[in-house]
Amino acid sequence: MKDEIWRLVNKHAKEDYPLECCGIITEDGDGHLEVHQCENIQDKLHAMDPASHPRTAETAYRMDDMQVHKIVTGTEDSGGKLRGFYHSHIDCDAYFSEEDKRAALFMDEPAYPGVDYYIVSVIEGKVGNTAGFQWDEAEREFVEMTL
Repeated sequence: MKDEIWRLVNKHAKEDYPLECCGIITEDGDGHLEVHQCENIQDKLHAMDPASHPRTAETAYRMDDMQVHKIVTGTEDSGGKLRGFYHSHIDCDAYFSEEDKRAALFMDEPAYPGVDYYIVSVIEGKVGNTAGFQWDEAEREFVEMTL
C-alpha cells in the first residue's frame, strides 16, 4: 500500500479518536488507490437499541450499508475494484478481533472475497501500529499479512 494511503488512513484514525474510524480503500481502473472515509454509525445504533447494540463507537464500528454499497458499486461501475476495509482500535493494539472476523464473514465465507482488512491502533490520540489481514483458504481463517 502506498505511503499516501497510509497517511490518509492514519489521519482519519487520529481525527476520529476517541471513536473508532472506518473506511474503504478502492482501486480505479488505472491502479490508483483511493481512501473513502465512512461514517461510524455505531453510536446511532446503540442509541436506538442498546440491548441489540451494547457497544458504542469507542469500542466498535459499523458502516452504513447504503454508503458502502454506493462506494463499491460506483467503483466497480467505473472499472475499479474494492481493495480493503479499514478501521481503528482505540487505546489498544491493532489485531483482528472476533467481532472483526464476524463482520468480515457471511455464512463462514468472506463477505468480500479477495479484500484485505486493515486495523490502525490509536493510543492516546497517536497512531500506534497497523496490521493487515487476509483470508487464507487453506486455514479457513483471516491471517496477518506483511504490510
